[in-house]
Amino acid sequence: MTRFGDYLQYERRFSPHTVENYLRDIHQFVQFLDKQYDIAEFRAVEHQIVRSWVVDMLRKDQQAVSVRRKLSSLSHLYIWLRRNGWADHNPAHSVHLPKTPERLPVVIEEKALQRLWDKLLVIHEVEDQLTSDQEAEEQYSGMRDRAIFGLLYGCGLRRSELFGLTWTDVDFSRQLLRVVGKGLKYRQVPLPVPLMPLLRELRSTANTVFGEQEMTQRVVLTDKGKPCYPKYVYNIVVALLGTVTTAEKKSPHVLRHSMATHLMDHGADLNAIKELLGHSSLNATQIYTHNAISRLKEVYKKAHPSALKRE
Repeated sequence: MTRFGDYLQYERRFSPHTVENYLRDIHQFVQFLDKQYDIAEFRAVEHQIVRSWVVDMLRKDQQAVSVRRKLSSLSHLYIWLRRNGWADHNPAHSVHLPKTPERLPVVIEEKALQRLWDKLLVIHEVEDQLTSDQEAEEQYSGMRDRAIFGLLYGCGLRRSELFGLTWTDVDFSRQLLRVVGKGLKYRQVPLPVPLMPLLRELRSTANTVFGEQEMTQRVVLTDKGKPCYPKYVYNIVVALLGTVTTAEKKSPHVLRHSMATHLMDHGADLNAIKELLGHSSLNATQIYTHNAISRLKEVYKKAHPSALKRE
C-alpha cells in the first residue's frame, strides 16, 4: 500500500491526514475480504461484495459519513489499480452511497467570541507592560494561545493549515497570510489588524525563548519549541471557549464555522467567503446560508408582530 499512499499524497495531493485515513479504510476492507470471503485479490472483488461491506458497517452502527468516506477510499484505490493494469473494473462505482442527515455547522455566538477576543487583547496589553525581569517563557504560552484563537477565528483557518504556517507565510507589510490548503492549493487571507502586533511579539518572544527563529520556522509552537499537534491545539481552543460559552461542541473547526457564519450575517458575498475558506466549490460554502436563514426565522418568531399573534 506504500505506492498507493504515494499516489494519494503526490499525485492527488491529499493531506497526510487524509492519506492516513484512506490507507486505514483499505486495510479494514482487506480484513473484511479475508474474514468474510477468503479473497486475497482485488481483481476478484465484485460490487456485491462491496455492498455487503457497506451493510456490515451500517449494522455495526458506523455513521453514514464514515461509510461514504470508506467507499471513496476504495474507489480511489480501484482507479489507481486500473491505471496500473491490476484491475479491470471499479466495484465501488455500482454501490449506492448511504444518505447522510443534513447537519448545520455548530456556531458560537458572535458576542461571546468578541467578548473573548476583547478579553485576550486586554491580557496582552497588561503582559506587554510587565517589568523586564518577567520571564519570557511565562509569556510565550499565553501569547501563543491568543494567536491560535486569532488565526482560527480571525482568518478561518483549518487546524492543519494552522500547523503548517511558517513566518515566511506572514506578510506584515501587506497584512496578508499565505495559507496552504487542501490539495496544496495556496490562498491569501487578510490578517485582522489586532492580530498584527500580537504576531510580531510572538515571533520576538519565540526568538528570546527558543533562540533566533528561521523564517521557515512554524508560527505556532508548543511550550518546548516543537511544532504543535492536533490534540495540543484542540485542548487550547476548548479551554479558551469554555470561558465564554457552555456550548457542548468546542473545537478549532467550530471557530472556522463561526467566522464564516458571522461574515454571512454581516452581508459578506458568498463567493468571497468561499475564497477565504479555500473551498473548491460553492457547494461547501452554501451550508452557511442555511445557518443564516435558521437564525432569521428565530428572530422573526421572537420579534415579528404577526408571529407573536399566532402563538
